[in-house]
Amino acid sequence: MKDRRRAAFWLLFSSGLAAFALAMGYRWFERGGAFDLDTVRIRGARHVDSSAVCQVVKPLFGTSIWQIDPATLQNVLSDVPGIDSAHVDRVPLSSLVLELTISEPVFAISDSSGVTAVSSIGELLPSRFITDSLPVVESREGIDPEVSRTLAAWFGASDMQSDGLSFKYTNRGLSVFVGDGCEVLLGSDRLSERWTDYQQLASSMSDLEGWYQVDMRYSNQAVLRELHENSTSQGGEI
Repeated sequence: MKDRRRAAFWLLFSSGLAAFALAMGYRWFERGGAFDLDTVRIRGARHVDSSAVCQVVKPLFGTSIWQIDPATLQNVLSDVPGIDSAHVDRVPLSSLVLELTISEPVFAISDSSGVTAVSSIGELLPSRFITDSLPVVESREGIDPEVSRTLAAWFGASDMQSDGLSFKYTNRGLSVFVGDGCEVLLGSDRLSERWTDYQQLASSMSDLEGWYQVDMRYSNQAVLRELHENSTSQGGEI
């Protein structure tokens, strides 16, 4: 019995010494900078997006990777405009790997402050996301974030073809200018439904010549307004 106790004592004593030695060794290596962050690998970001990520991770260089909380860094990166999500992994001895999901711009707003790209979730994006292929909505007024999300969902829909169309947003809502300048007024909600109704209307008519506005804001009907020279416009319902 005494031999077993003696063996257990020496086993615990040896384990304690080993743990202490490992802790001291870790502290020694850490003080010497062996675990200091010196490399960050970014996956999923286009080259032009790396500058925004660098602003976040630059202050971390020289800090031990074991003192960097991946969850906190993920939250900070996810708040960067243009990044939808982030995942952070430590790679011993001195590296981090960032897996990023980049926002997709679906349209742009042109107002007095310039042109701003908008993501598929309605988030305003930095200027580097602007491309010539984005549909542009002209607006003299600010667009409410909720409306911006509605527009983003519509422009992001796979069945939305914006080639050859121009867009304007006013207090009446979104207007789409088609053909020779006929205005299709969609309002601020149910955009997909109202646009589909307009397309069905347009396909059932030989053309919209003579009409300057098609108002789709009314339930289950369209109001067509015809332009009369030197007179007020008049409407008809179908």
